[in-house]
Amino acid sequence: MFWGDWKNIMEGAPAPARKSVLTDPDKVRKLQQSGEAFVQDDSCVNIVAQLPKCRECRLDSLRKDKDQQKDSPVFCRFFHFRRLQFNKHGVLRVEGFLTPNKYDSEAIGLWLPLTKNVVGTDLDTAKYILANIGDHFCQMVISEKEAMSTIEPHRQVAWKRAVKGVREMCDVCDTTIFNLHWVCPRCGFGVCVDCYRMKRKNCQQGAAYKTFSWIRCVKSQIHEPENLMPTQIIPGKALYDVGDIVHSVRAKWGIKANCPCSNRQFKLFSKPALKEDLKQTSLSGEKPTLGTMVQQSSPVLEPVAVCGEAASKPASSVKPTCPTSTSPLNWLADLTSGNVNKENKEKQLTMPILKNEIKCLPPLPPLNKPSTVLHTFNSTILTPVSNNNSGFLRNLLNSSTAKTENGLKNTPKILDDIFASLVQNKTSSDSSKRPQGLTIKPSILGFDTPHYWLCDNRLLCLQDPNNKSNWNVFRECWKQGQPVMVSGVHHKLNTELWKPESFRKEFGEQEVDLVNCRTNEIITGATVGDFWDGFEDVPNRLKNDKEKEPMVLKLKDWPPGEDFRDMMPSRFDDLMANIPLPEYTRRDGKLNLASRLPNYFVRPDLGPKMYNAYGLITPEDRKYGTTNLHLDVSDAANVMVYVGIPKGQCEQEEEVLRTIQDGDSDELTIKRFIEGKEKPGALWHIYAAKDTEKIREFLKKVSEEQGQDNPADHDPIHDQSWYLDRSLRKRLYQEYGVQGWAIVQFLGDVVFIPAGAPHQVHNLYSCIKVAEDFVSPEHVKHCFWLTQEFRYLSQTHTNHEDKLQVKNVIYHAVKDAVAMLKASESSLGKP
Repeated sequence: MFWGDWKNIMEGAPAPARKSVLTDPDKVRKLQQSGEAFVQDDSCVNIVAQLPKCRECRLDSLRKDKDQQKDSPVFCRFFHFRRLQFNKHGVLRVEGFLTPNKYDSEAIGLWLPLTKNVVGTDLDTAKYILANIGDHFCQMVISEKEAMSTIEPHRQVAWKRAVKGVREMCDVCDTTIFNLHWVCPRCGFGVCVDCYRMKRKNCQQGAAYKTFSWIRCVKSQIHEPENLMPTQIIPGKALYDVGDIVHSVRAKWGIKANCPCSNRQFKLFSKPALKEDLKQTSLSGEKPTLGTMVQQSSPVLEPVAVCGEAASKPASSVKPTCPTSTSPLNWLADLTSGNVNKENKEKQLTMPILKNEIKCLPPLPPLNKPSTVLHTFNSTILTPVSNNNSGFLRNLLNSSTAKTENGLKNTPKILDDIFASLVQNKTSSDSSKRPQGLTIKPSILGFDTPHYWLCDNRLLCLQDPNNKSNWNVFRECWKQGQPVMVSGVHHKLNTELWKPESFRKEFGEQEVDLVNCRTNEIITGATVGDFWDGFEDVPNRLKNDKEKEPMVLKLKDWPPGEDFRDMMPSRFDDLMANIPLPEYTRRDGKLNLASRLPNYFVRPDLGPKMYNAYGLITPEDRKYGTTNLHLDVSDAANVMVYVGIPKGQCEQEEEVLRTIQDGDSDELTIKRFIEGKEKPGALWHIYAAKDTEKIREFLKKVSEEQGQDNPADHDPIHDQSWYLDRSLRKRLYQEYGVQGWAIVQFLGDVVFIPAGAPHQVHNLYSCIKVAEDFVSPEHVKHCFWLTQEFRYLSQTHTNHEDKLQVKNVIYHAVKDAVAMLKASESSLGKP
């Protein structure tokens, strides 16, 4: 038996769906006679009164409303964590806590790269994920080891096993706890590594701890750092074993490894000995190590290799023994895997950023269309030309195989060359069907993917939402941190489900809060029906108290929380069946890292979420945003499912056009509106994540110019207190060189917003939008940074809590990728 002796399994295993051992008189009698310690398998309130209760159980017992009390013991802080024991007088006492070697097969299996647990992925996806997030995983391991090294040798590390359906959170900053943290043994109060360090540092320096307040222990005692108990969640040495396996796998498959540990001595990655291991002196009685158990229990997990020369060598020097794919993207996958030597490091993939001067408003072009009807965009305007036999592509693919011993030589600036060389000579008949100047760039990398370009060739627009090759083309722009748009989704949706009348009919009586977009005032006591009554009927809208003018409103947080799927199952199914790029956007998408989080954990709330608001049409409204400038911790796909043009506003197309021009939209977007006869819904401004700090600095400067304060626990972007109108956008470009993407989202358009990218929205007409969040491997670094930023926001801030659990997501995505690659090694004959 490889998982330890039966006693350890009994102590560490979770209790099945049965009553506590303390409710069984026979078992209690045996435990009293033997004096054997056992794990607490019920909540504190159901144990004898003499034992200290955790803070959760104490709060629960004080609740007067019995309906609010938690029936499940899993919310108890000491459930399956604290060890109990009867003393010689038969009195129940606390014996201690579980330690990291008290795990069982179920507990350890949750954290190991076992092939049987891997579904919904493939070999190429595993390589791509590991190439993109492997370094972030290594940084996590290093941070954990460095934190572990600060624990005094005499301190015993406890093990708090993951409890199904419970998200461990820091009681100070609300960040999800990944592994190492500190716990109060009396009340279960827990803090993350960062909060513990800050508190200890301030205590040592005699400074007041101003950033966060620590709740007090029983009898209002202060929680001192030295009285807290170091605790880990991942059992045994699994974290460090998986870290070693990651280096071994990346070296064997030639996957890039620029992780922080590659430039350090190997001892940094050596597994720290558990405190109890140091006490063991008898080899014959020594418990098998996790590495031994992994080898014996799973044939796909081999002994680890270090990140030495093998990991640092370019992929060209690693000779694979498995057959290579004939996919035309194979060589590009090699590039993304880091098969470029140091000499060519500066020549890695870059997307051209064309910064154009901000010009004055151009004269209004004539409106050569009826003012009463806006038709769907004519597909003949943007008809791509396919040429999969391009000589340039053949030469490029052939030249890509000419590698020197040290890697690729003269790596081309791939996207620049491809995009420039794939522009086809359009016939006169084709050009007559398109707006003048609209550039079609078909068949990127040999994929017949209909698309065109907006924002001066900086915004990829995919035309067929169901094209199977979309994700290959999408990925090339997405990994550069650029937004992407997909059009035509409304043709696939069940339009009857998304009309205002259907929402009014089904949910009109529900009470809801509304927001006045002009003043940000929250209006309470309204119903969903009040909102939908004025959606396409201005005179029927709610009016303000002073001028009695119709208000421009948006529904606030409706449907609330995670209720979309439950409240609107048919709409959920319709959206999920037709949302573009399902590899990224679906909950089970192979490139959605959130899908790798086991069901054992609390899944992050990634939507869908609805955004319903009236349009801001008048010239005075151009300074207001439907959604002010902000950024999100995850990627998002925002679908325009309905555009409502209120009665009497069709003649205001000229004002809408001026708003589009005032919003710095390019000529092709304007031509799309005029000649394509589509319904424009919303004007977006999206900025690159790398420009966030410049934007923050700019807004703070403007705030100071206006005499406003900049509190330390607030942020001009996270507070969503700014909308960048034309004058502010012009200043931002002139003073900081920051230029974004001005995007008009028409009916059926899906706007993909990268994680960490600041963006704002201004509705042109009344819109129903639905957004689905996801976690892509290309942008996981921004999730890391934002999680840290959110810690320092005020505790009442909506973004303060870490709901994404980015470290858990990364760990399990890497774990599954490693399992897939290890399984493939044996089948493909890799040594």
